[in-house]
Amino acid sequence: MRRPHVYIYAVLLSLAAALLAPHPVTILIALAAAALWGEWLLLWIYCRRWPLEPYREKRQIGRYVAAYDPRRGLHHVLWMAEPTRSEFGISAASTVHELYASLALQPGEYLAVVQIGNQRFIRYTARKPDESRIAHIEAVLRTYFVLHPTTWVSLKVAPERWIYYAAAAPLALALFNPAFFLVGALLLYHARNIRRWYRQADAELALEAVSTKRDIGTSRQTLEAFAGAEAAALAKMRKWAVAFAPRPEAAVEKEFGKAYESISEKRSVVVKLHKTSQLLERMLKHDERPVYMQVFGDRELATQLEIRRDPLANLLFWIPNPAYMTKALSHDLSRVPMFYGGKLMSSGRRLVVGFDKFGRPVEVDIDSMPVAHAVVLGPSGMGKSWAVGTLALKLARYDDLRLVVVDPHGDYVSLAGLIGARVLQVPRHIPPLKPLEDNRYFHMLLMEFGLASPTDGAVDAKAAVEAMAKAAGVEKPEEAVVDARHVVWDLRSLKHDSTAQAFFVSLILLWHLVQQTARPFAERVETVIIVDEAALLMHSARLTETGVVTNAVLSLIRQFSLGGRKYGFALWIIAQLADHVPDDIIKSAGFVLQLGGTLRALERSAKVLMLDRDDIQYLISATTPRETVGNLSAAGKRPYAMGLLELSPRQIKYHVKIPLDPELKEAA
Repeated sequence: MRRPHVYIYAVLLSLAAALLAPHPVTILIALAAAALWGEWLLLWIYCRRWPLEPYREKRQIGRYVAAYDPRRGLHHVLWMAEPTRSEFGISAASTVHELYASLALQPGEYLAVVQIGNQRFIRYTARKPDESRIAHIEAVLRTYFVLHPTTWVSLKVAPERWIYYAAAAPLALALFNPAFFLVGALLLYHARNIRRWYRQADAELALEAVSTKRDIGTSRQTLEAFAGAEAAALAKMRKWAVAFAPRPEAAVEKEFGKAYESISEKRSVVVKLHKTSQLLERMLKHDERPVYMQVFGDRELATQLEIRRDPLANLLFWIPNPAYMTKALSHDLSRVPMFYGGKLMSSGRRLVVGFDKFGRPVEVDIDSMPVAHAVVLGPSGMGKSWAVGTLALKLARYDDLRLVVVDPHGDYVSLAGLIGARVLQVPRHIPPLKPLEDNRYFHMLLMEFGLASPTDGAVDAKAAVEAMAKAAGVEKPEEAVVDARHVVWDLRSLKHDSTAQAFFVSLILLWHLVQQTARPFAERVETVIIVDEAALLMHSARLTETGVVTNAVLSLIRQFSLGGRKYGFALWIIAQLADHVPDDIIKSAGFVLQLGGTLRALERSAKVLMLDRDDIQYLISATTPRETVGNLSAAGKRPYAMGLLELSPRQIKYHVKIPLDPELKEAA
């Protein structure tokens, strides 16, 4: 039995004893219980109907704003937080312990990590924090999280007056025993305090369940076996939280020291000594620290933590107390997904990529990323073009975004029909060449394809491009006026001529990049340029003395990648393998989407993206989109692609399922 429930049942039992067996002793016990613990009883009764929380008001502590609980003298400092890395289950244990050790929490200090919907918060609680102590806590947290200060104060709605009727119920028994008049008076006093010191909680923010395990098993094998499953179960919740505090080592020594005092209870001694050896082994081998932890959720979970629905759960969250918490070690905090996922703080247009492995939506805020460029990798058949087309369809819904697609295989012609894009047939249509006549990157491109030599003076750009078009079967290419909002360059007619295809893909991309440099600097993304089959860009590439794979177009891409977002566009490069894109371009991308495939296909990606065992296992077990098609006529049925999404600038990654838009295939 866990406190404060011990108090609640103690009051009920003492009242029942005083009623059934009136005696001075039972009456005194009932009065004492009502005086000491009657408030918990009334809170338990009230919270079965509506969640309550302690009254909290704003209080300034130097430059920090805290939510202050005057009844208990507790200050709660709150930050909106997003982790700077993605770690999960037992793999997060070392990071969680490192965070805990760096915080150096003192007795009476508590930290809580809270997930409400898609938002995460961190709360620091202490009785008498000063500005310097909060600054230290914040500095440590900023190593692991991006923080935005915020605060939660109580609503103005006081508990309803019917609590007085609940408190006055014992008065009806005063006819049988006058002592119950005193019991009722004591409970009415508690009801008055509840009306004064508590407020009704926002039901959307309130927690409904809490861990009931008094002591988590100290076995390291048990932790490693259950941490991932427990973290996964919590990650599926819409609301969860974990609060933790230091557990003095003296308390640990005292607890296990009692094992030697009772030789008569041999079994108890053996159990305690076994737990002691496991605890000491973990502390010595893994440098773990003893902690108190308490896990909250929005529903019950039958895990090692034994999370159960409890009317007092929300109160216990705001009134942290080691007596109500679970005894554990610092690595046990990895049972909670504190560092799973993460996102860039929202500041603008969001792109919903898909859903993570727990069914939660994964968003990319294209206005928050320092670099909006992207790389999409995946073997043939894993849904690259279908996934990118689906994402492009979502981007087209923003009126202030323009799409340009360089399409070697005609995979995006159906997208053009859905978004009203102009389709230009290459090489019958080519971009206007005048802006490229004096461009050194264009001259480099012509030399790479043997259309000019280093000794040539002025180069006839039109004649050079017409020569390549003529070799591909088109006598007089037409310079298209590229004035439509969305444009798809269709290169299907060149699919049997890889050299011509590579040249025109490079030419079109080069032309658009040059056009972007001619515009005024713009921090906000205005154009998204999508280039499929990036291997074509490598057609004329060479290896420099410094080991960099480069050519004219790749050199320009590097320039823009390093330039961040100041040119007002995002470049999305799509390739089958990481071998088809230079490593530095992948590393500098704002986000990388790696779709599933064989271990051979993922060999290079595993090195460049630093994938761990779980990442690779997820990707090689990916289902192909064709396998997921099923019955598309059924409501809610959609094919999907499976992949891993990495976001910059932080080490944020998700295992995602990307719902694919069937219209892109039907339109084709």
